Amino acid sequence: MNSLEFFLSSVLNGIGSLSDLTSVWGDLFSLHVNFPFFWLVLTGLVLAALLLSVVSLLWKQHNRRSRVHRELARANQRMSLATSVAGIGVWEWDVNSDTLQWSPYLYDLYGIRVGSKLALTDWVSRLKSGDGDKVVLLKQIAGKNKQQTLLIDMIDPLDGQPRVLELVVQGLVNDASRLIGTQRDISDVIERQRQMEQAALQDKLTGLPNTRALNRVLKAAFAAPDVENKVFGLMFIDLDGFKQVNDTLGHDVGDALLQHASKRMRGCLRVEDEVFRLGGDEFVVWVPLGEYAVKIKKPTQDSVLEYDESERRDPPILTWGDNDEELTFRMETIAEKLLHTLTVPFNFGDNQCRVSASIGIARYPVHAKDATALLKRADSAMYQAKRKGKRQFAHYDPAPEPREENGQQADMAEKLPENRQAIG
Repeated sequence: MNSLEFFLSSVLNGIGSLSDLTSVWGDLFSLHVNFPFFWLVLTGLVLAALLLSVVSLLWKQHNRRSRVHRELARANQRMSLATSVAGIGVWEWDVNSDTLQWSPYLYDLYGIRVGSKLALTDWVSRLKSGDGDKVVLLKQIAGKNKQQTLLIDMIDPLDGQPRVLELVVQGLVNDASRLIGTQRDISDVIERQRQMEQAALQDKLTGLPNTRALNRVLKAAFAAPDVENKVFGLMFIDLDGFKQVNDTLGHDVGDALLQHASKRMRGCLRVEDEVFRLGGDEFVVWVPLGEYAVKIKKPTQDSVLEYDESERRDPPILTWGDNDEELTFRMETIAEKLLHTLTVPFNFGDNQCRVSASIGIARYPVHAKDATALLKRADSAMYQAKRKGKRQFAHYDPAPEPREENGQQADMAEKLPENRQAIG
């Protein structure tokens, strides 16, 4: 069989197969004509398939939502745990309905059962007097893209002591009815800062205020608006014989002597006085003495209009010039007490240590007009006391110092070490 014959045979076979297919389709069509429920069954199958597809889709969406809800719940749980560990509470205030929503940490912080319904009054009643008004005023930022931070004092439900809380509030631009924010207890932070500041102002060995504390006191005194009406003085103290004790008996005994000497000096001062340790065996005593009184004449009936009530200071305490002897007497009384208490022997086991003190006295405003000069004048007066034989006090004398053997002027005030400098 050649190629042409094979092709014609294939065509004829195909025509035969097509005839068979047409015959089958005709049979099916006759079934449709004779049995209409066939199409009903087919339609039902199609609808069932569609229904199964819809159910499957809904089931998948349900599973997806459930998974999202579980993830969200776990995220909220992690966030709540993280904020609790960090000591931060989250809150929300609905201004219109006056309802609060708190995180569990805040319920525990305020000593309220978790989940209790809260209004603003429940919160304010647990705050220190006056701080509740600050919280009420926060509604002013509702509806504004504004953040505000303030400190409030909460009354601790356990011990009744105030605790400092940092309150951060955020307004919502598109919602004027709600405020959200955080709270955290910063009482421990403030206490640590206070302790650090106190440590920075305190001498570690003796517990006395140090040079930095003295500078702060002097700066505040001279920065006061009424400083021109004030009278105060400084005493510069140097322990005589301390170096010998330290060299012969050791630093431990020397440190103990400084500690006991500090207690003695504090014990003989007034409440308003303060002793500072500059370093080594050098100390400074701050002595506030009072105020000046402006001398005025009592107005007569004819000169009432000339009397300026603003010039009157009542009651008059000290009048500069007339009471200079009284000021000197007050300073000398304190200096004599210090000399007496420091010359009493110090006993450490079998060792008895004897020291004395040289004390220099300088007063504002008669000896100096600023803090640095006042400290230098007191230091210079202390050296004057040493040159006179030690174990005594001396007031600052502005007279020229005697020349040393090398012919140079001995101005001890200008040799003041850097650690004695005061802030002007």
